[in-house]
Amino acid sequence: MQLLGLILLVASSWYLWKLTSNFLDEPTKKEISNSLNNLKNKLQESKQSFSKAKISEAWEKYKAEGGALSNKNKK
Repeated sequence: MQLLGLILLVASSWYLWKLTSNFLDEPTKKEISNSLNNLKNKLQESKQSFSKAKISEAWEKYKAEGGALSNKNKK
C-alpha cells in the first residue's frame, strides 16, 4: 500500500512538472530563475548579518557603551 502511494506521488509530481513546464515560456522561466537566485542571495546576506563574528562585534560595542544600565543612570 505504501509502495502504491509512493508510485502515485512520483507519477503525479512528474505529471505536474511536465504540465507546468509546457505552459511556461522562456522569459517566465528566466524570471523565476532570477527571482530564486535573488532569494538565495538575500538569504546568504542575512546569514552573514547574524554570523558569530558580527554578533560578537555588536556585543563588544554594547559593552563598551556601558550597556542599557548606563542610560538609566544618566536620567
